[in-house]
Amino acid sequence: MSALLVAGVPTDVTSSVQAAICRLFGTSCEPPPKGDPDAAYLPKRCEVYQKQEKAGYSTYIGIFKFGDEFAFMEQQMADGTYRMTLIPHNAEIGVEGKLFQLKGEGGSNFQLGGEAKIGAYLKGSVGDTWVFKDKAEADSFRDDIFENQAAMDAMSRNPGAGLYYAINPPPEIPDPQMTTATTRLEAGGNAELGLSAKDSKAEKYFDIGTGINGRAKVGGQVAVRTDNRRPDDPSYPLTATTYQLDGQLGAGSEVAGDGLENAGEWTGAVRITRNKQGEPVEIMYLTSVEESLVGKNRVGGKGDGAKGGYKGKDGESSLQESRTVIELKTPEERRIAEEYIDEQGLLGMPALAFNQVMDEGDALLTEPPPGAGEFEKLMYEKAWVSSIVQDKTSSQDTFGGRIALGAGLGMKVYTGSSEARTVESEYLGAPGDDGRRRFEEFPACLAEPG
Repeated sequence: MSALLVAGVPTDVTSSVQAAICRLFGTSCEPPPKGDPDAAYLPKRCEVYQKQEKAGYSTYIGIFKFGDEFAFMEQQMADGTYRMTLIPHNAEIGVEGKLFQLKGEGGSNFQLGGEAKIGAYLKGSVGDTWVFKDKAEADSFRDDIFENQAAMDAMSRNPGAGLYYAINPPPEIPDPQMTTATTRLEAGGNAELGLSAKDSKAEKYFDIGTGINGRAKVGGQVAVRTDNRRPDDPSYPLTATTYQLDGQLGAGSEVAGDGLENAGEWTGAVRITRNKQGEPVEIMYLTSVEESLVGKNRVGGKGDGAKGGYKGKDGESSLQESRTVIELKTPEERRIAEEYIDEQGLLGMPALAFNQVMDEGDALLTEPPPGAGEFEKLMYEKAWVSSIVQDKTSSQDTFGGRIALGAGLGMKVYTGSSEARTVESEYLGAPGDDGRRRFEEFPACLAEPG
């Protein structure tokens, strides 16, 4: 036994030899200590911290809307790695129209008006993601990524910039490990009831920024991610396709341009990852619910056919997210998953993947009953599940507006940022002797106080 230990033979082998020696000589040996059975179910990916920055513009010509957005996101993961995602262009084209408009006089100087608008938008973007082993490595590349992107953007818009950067080349950056192409279709509407006023000599009413409003939005998107983090692995690149549905409801009020809005947003998504041979290697189910309270203020107003000025929004929200992930490592597991996808389609998400909205952390995942499908049993035995709560702050500033020139011309320019920190984190542990999997604390995914 000493020779085996000195030689560095794995513990499970030496334990087996020890048990055999005990049986050979008829002596009693204490069973070797077991490892933590929950360790195999620790989430492989869990977001500790996220920061986003964006800037963009929208141009209006009549009922049509065109836009472009730049976005950059940083993420800290529970395993210590950092991710940076750059979306240099998020193009948008859409159409907006007025559903109805009502106006009523409230004396000689006041008018109560209401209107509702609807719109539909198609968006498309391609984003690159770099993964770094720690914060120091990520920080050293951040400025290079921005400088390189600024050079690429300048050369695409101005041929003369190519000569400048030929003499002063931008810093080289590594190829992104992941690239994601996203197509999104979105539809929604806004309704407002507001008060307008004028003095005794004016002919037109002026919006004084007082009233109530509500909005609703539904959207769907498909994102295809190419992952080439292991170029020497014959199963790479991996291709992950995400199908997502989401919606939002909000209501608020304003008094003299200042107000509050309460909004709720939900998201449901399924992502199927396949290897180079086209076999499924991972399936992820995601659900999230976000509740926010946003403070709004604006300078400027709306007259007949025109509006403009400055708008600002600052908000705080709470986001609860649950992820259920099953890794398919053997041909048999991949067969079961493929058959389930073929039979159930994208809408056949198992109930056990969507029952992770915990009640004080006491929700349980129980063993499937006799006669349950192979996929349900596989999820129970193999899937890892994480549930987090994030505190999120955000702000957005918008400048510009629209003027009535027959064609309804206008432009808006905006900037925004947000930060999210994980303040609660749990994961689903290993199946117990009683057929239940219980949620355990996951401190590695908690963010440090900001």
